[in-house]
Amino acid sequence: MESKDIEFFHKQIESNMNRASQGGIVLTSFLDESKLAYLETLSSKDVKIEFDGGFNSAEHKRALFRPIDLEVSNFKIKVYEIQYNSRYLELNHRKILGSLMNLGIKRESIGDIVCIGQAYYFACTEEISTYIEAEFKTISGVSIELKEIKERLQIQRELREEKHIVSSLRLDVVIASAYKLSRTTASEMITEGLVQINHSICLSVSKQVVEDDVISVRHKGRFYVGKIGGKTKSDRLVLQLKFLV
Repeated sequence: MESKDIEFFHKQIESNMNRASQGGIVLTSFLDESKLAYLETLSSKDVKIEFDGGFNSAEHKRALFRPIDLEVSNFKIKVYEIQYNSRYLELNHRKILGSLMNLGIKRESIGDIVCIGQAYYFACTEEISTYIEAEFKTISGVSIELKEIKERLQIQRELREEKHIVSSLRLDVVIASAYKLSRTTASEMITEGLVQINHSICLSVSKQVVEDDVISVRHKGRFYVGKIGGKTKSDRLVLQLKFLV
């Protein structure tokens, strides 16, 4: 997020906290992991903040602000399976999200889009679900059908491990190696605010990465820093990276 977007988001959260402390209930749209990480730093003796994304282990979640002594658990989320003929359509995350956006739906109304086995599912806010059921009929020109899923699904995230040999643990060096970019390109992506470490934007190209860091690069994906091993004969570092498939 840009600084003005961050400032606006923080003001929204402050307003939500105030409303909940005065007895109100506030339910947000789906939030990404950087926003969720910020909310998890907040504490109040009067307000409880809870999260749900429609799936177990969801990345995008709605946040519910409520008075500490009021039990509320309706996050108003619906989950659908996309039923389609695989002979005519090969699905992926980008095609599904693009088709939904083409309907004029805002990204924050859609939660995770996941593949479990051979089936694709997505979560959405209950408020937009009637429109989605009525209008979401095709992907890439191929007819689809939606089936609402009532049971709770567990997301299984597949990781691909790679060994990288790098000159240092600087963020620009690691990103350049991870995505086969030039150092200049990696540095530009960092200074443009396209890179997050542990769900927070990092603008420092010389930031040192450590084991268990989660690094997200917009338009590229996300990877986890695994074991940092010893050095090669040429004094370079051996680094294990784990990429979300």
